[in-house]
Amino acid sequence: GTTAQEDFGITSHYMNTDILCADMAHLGKSFSRQRDISELTATEDPTNGNNARAWRFLYRIVNLTNLIIDANGGEDVVPESATGKHNLGQAFALRGFAYYNLIHYYVNDISDLSKPVLPIYRSANDLEQPKSTLQEVFDITLSDLLNAETLLEGFNRSDKIEINQDVVRGLIANTYGALNNWPQTEIYAKKVVDAGYPIMTADEVALLPGEDGSVGGFNDINAHNGIMWWINITAAGQGLASLFSWWGFMDTYSYAYAAVGNHKGIDAGLFSQMRPDDIRRHQFDTPRYADLRPDGKFYYLGAHLSNFRNFSGPQVNIDSDSHYMRVSEFYLLHAEAAAENGNYSASRTSLKALLDLRLDDSSYIDALPDSQLADEAALQARLELWGEGKSYFIMKRRRETRTRGTNWLDFAGESYSHNDERLTYEIPQNEIIGNPNISDQN
Repeated sequence: GTTAQEDFGITSHYMNTDILCADMAHLGKSFSRQRDISELTATEDPTNGNNARAWRFLYRIVNLTNLIIDANGGEDVVPESATGKHNLGQAFALRGFAYYNLIHYYVNDISDLSKPVLPIYRSANDLEQPKSTLQEVFDITLSDLLNAETLLEGFNRSDKIEINQDVVRGLIANTYGALNNWPQTEIYAKKVVDAGYPIMTADEVALLPGEDGSVGGFNDINAHNGIMWWINITAAGQGLASLFSWWGFMDTYSYAYAAVGNHKGIDAGLFSQMRPDDIRRHQFDTPRYADLRPDGKFYYLGAHLSNFRNFSGPQVNIDSDSHYMRVSEFYLLHAEAAAENGNYSASRTSLKALLDLRLDDSSYIDALPDSQLADEAALQARLELWGEGKSYFIMKRRRETRTRGTNWLDFAGESYSHNDERLTYEIPQNEIIGNPNISDQN
């Protein structure tokens, strides 16, 4: 919606929030990309473009899905045809997805349910709306997603960019998790686990010593069945330049910012919590670079053909894909929720299902006190899903305080609570000026 090179959809905000929640260290400031996010100035200035881009993007999703819902006759009308139900189900799912993200991005404390926080639009004909309470925004989020779950019964998608029932159930599990409704979180996370998607293998998630790198990289929609929701990007179809993409900001081999000084890497404190036998260390701790950048996790499609040479990837017409959800998240969310519910055996089972593919020996889980299982599951989710836009939601879900590690350029060693004003976007100044029913920040 804007000309900013950082404005390429949801993954641009996943990067920002990974920085804000302290898991993604900003290692270089060349070209000043995301400098104001790392320095925590963007989130205190309502005129800063980062705040407006997320607001515009997510409320445009709300508006576009409302057009589909309105065309069907409104929220309470159920189509007669299966195709109509499935199309409407995807619209409800996307609207719920947008509200879920808006809640986290613009609300400092997501446990303060009585506070007015965000406008709700249920129709494309709605004019400027006042703030609704957080409880009301959560209510429409869950209502939309549960409607989508019903409407998508029997839907077999032809492309992974389409939302099916499994993706919706993942969104429902996350929403219940944000509310700390652990029984429903456990139920829905288990539904995703039971859908049968395989956990990504060791060589899929990391560039292991001695491998040529043709298998991993998170770059090819056809190579990873453990990824549930993503888009197939083709050179002809999208015509993307790496300067305007997630790859340009994250992949040190692409011909863009990550290769020329705007590096990002795993927080040193988080990395230190990885066990010595964890294969995910090879995502960061590689012979190529020593600053913990993800050169062994994310690399453009075909990087191995250039022997992983820095700055070797395409500048224009990239064909590396973009992903949004994988099943590993829900093994770990199920483990977390089951532990919170006192279902410790199930928690250990889900944890070990993943860790058996990451560690030489996962038996420490059996000896771990029951009281530590939920926190261990959350930690493993941060390690497993690093750089995939999930850690910010974990921080807010578990009401955590985090500390920036020693490898940060900004505020190394400083701690931030989940409800710190500096970790949440401001309502854009243009919205406050243009909407007569909103006059203050959250």
